[in-house]
Amino acid sequence: MNRNSEYQILLSELEETPDGLKDIVQRVSARKITLQRRRRLILTPVLGAAACFTAFVLLVNLSIPFASACGRVPWLRELAKAVAFSPSLSAAVENEYVQPIGETKTEDGITVTVEYVIVDRKQVNIFYTAQFSDRESLFVDYDYDMGEIHSWASSSGSAQLTSGKLQQIKLEFVESNVPASLGVSFGFYDWEARNRAEPDAAMMEIPEYQEPDYLVKIPFLLEFDPYYTAQGEIIPVDTTFTLDGQQFTLTEVELYPTHLRVNLKSNAGNTAGLQGLELYLENEYGERFERPGGLTASGDPEGDGMATFWLDSTFFSHGRNLTLYITQAKWKDKDAPKVRLNLAEGTAENLPQGVRFLKAEHLYGGSWEVTFLNSEQEIGGSSNLMSCHGFWDEAGNHYDIWQSGSSISFQDPETGEWIEEEGISAENFPLLGFSGDVVYLEPTHNRVTNFDNPVAITIK
Repeated sequence: MNRNSEYQILLSELEETPDGLKDIVQRVSARKITLQRRRRLILTPVLGAAACFTAFVLLVNLSIPFASACGRVPWLRELAKAVAFSPSLSAAVENEYVQPIGETKTEDGITVTVEYVIVDRKQVNIFYTAQFSDRESLFVDYDYDMGEIHSWASSSGSAQLTSGKLQQIKLEFVESNVPASLGVSFGFYDWEARNRAEPDAAMMEIPEYQEPDYLVKIPFLLEFDPYYTAQGEIIPVDTTFTLDGQQFTLTEVELYPTHLRVNLKSNAGNTAGLQGLELYLENEYGERFERPGGLTASGDPEGDGMATFWLDSTFFSHGRNLTLYITQAKWKDKDAPKVRLNLAEGTAENLPQGVRFLKAEHLYGGSWEVTFLNSEQEIGGSSNLMSCHGFWDEAGNHYDIWQSGSSISFQDPETGEWIEEEGISAENFPLLGFSGDVVYLEPTHNRVTNFDNPVAITIK
């Protein structure tokens, strides 16, 4: 029996229930919403992610009809938990914007059920369960078949699974639209049996990637309802504004049920590339829409820096007016020199704003590990300003940075004492494959501007 059939049976069984319970069950049925209902007042995005989750827990525990519905419709509770920290997806579920799938496959004692998807023109959210009884947990990798589409990103990597627990896969389509169908393969493996190669600091070499020793791979071909993949609209804005002397044009806003995108175009005469924004949207009722989890920005294919910024969706909001507020901008000056580190002497030149070079330590095998401190007070918030993709030696040879770490405490290089200081975070990464004394780094941004009075731009 697939999920569509289950919906019909469940709705039929609940025909005799009170009006309040009927409304709750109907909200999670698979019927398609009409665009006229988009303006309906939704409390979930107003209260925010944490409040959404709290409200759901209270409703389940204090409302007898709702708790009864969750008991008779077991996936309702799990779906609500899965999207509780996403105001956009919570509003989508509240407005019955869910396509049921209900497809199940079993191989070698592992059963995978793709339960349903929340999909629109630019994003796919897949909800599935994996059941297995002969072990406490499994790990899974995802492999996708997009056909000719290449401009997509996933915030879902390898995951540890508990049998029967609802899991989510999120795919963002940056330039291309969501295809009519999507192939996804679930590769299961035991952690102890995995043979994925990791960088070996002692050998100072980066081994080639090797797949885990999969127990089984289970493929699915998901067909999306064209009603859902067509959803979204473009709101033209064409407003020019200035940030810290740099000029931009907010060309348009892309509005989808799962998220919203703000598109900017930088002026050719700008002296700095925009590498990040802190921003939010607000309507006339005071509802605020902020950055979602996962992908939050993408680059400008025709210039420097970032050009598109993701926010929570206003698709189901009742507001008619919308204003964008910008509170912080991260910059990479076009003439900014590379950071020069003398590892043997422990000195640094041209560090980004708010960053201090703490120490360089020899790793076993002759390579180095470097540690930096970031000051939230000087930056105006948390930020990994030393985020780098690679480094160069004095001869100009490039090396990749394969791993990095961060913490709220750090070890004093002179006393060895571990220190935890409010507003200070530590960032470290190894310089694998390098054994000299001097390296050059190119951080993604070198300074931050905070706007005490947020820059306001009217969207509609």
